[in-house]
Amino acid sequence: MTSNFKATELFGGAIIVNLPTGYADVSDIREVPDHQEIYLDASGFSSIIVDIAERVPQPAADDEALKFHFDDIVDERDTGRIWHTDVANLPLFPLVPQSTDIVVTINIPHIPGQQEPSDGAVDFQEGKFGSLVDEGVRIRDEVWRTLQVKNWGLFGDGE
Repeated sequence: MTSNFKATELFGGAIIVNLPTGYADVSDIREVPDHQEIYLDASGFSSIIVDIAERVPQPAADDEALKFHFDDIVDERDTGRIWHTDVANLPLFPLVPQSTDIVVTINIPHIPGQQEPSDGAVDFQEGKFGSLVDEGVRIRDEVWRTLQVKNWGLFGDGE
């Protein structure tokens, strides 16, 4: 499965980013918080969440800010197992003058038996993630390459 991408307006057009064409805006079917945009793969269980968050104060490095945001997203009560959480792979767009971080989370769940036979064995312990995670990395790279703020007024007075 290889996605094609299209320019997608987020937050009323204030941000533009290329997202996979097969993903649908969740706000068309349910309420989404004002600080988030959520897109769901129409043919699966994968999702992309763009979250506008308050800038982590005085992080020593962006990877610390990512870890803070990731820990905030993943509740300790979550029962699912998270296998691939290298925070360096999560897109973080620090907007320091606006006291804002834009965090993009790409969720690619593993459902046993859902990988294509050509993938071979998926073995998280051995670092064999299969084509779904490979596609998630491709999506991450496209988001990283194309995300643009078009209207800085989205962030209030912090210009």
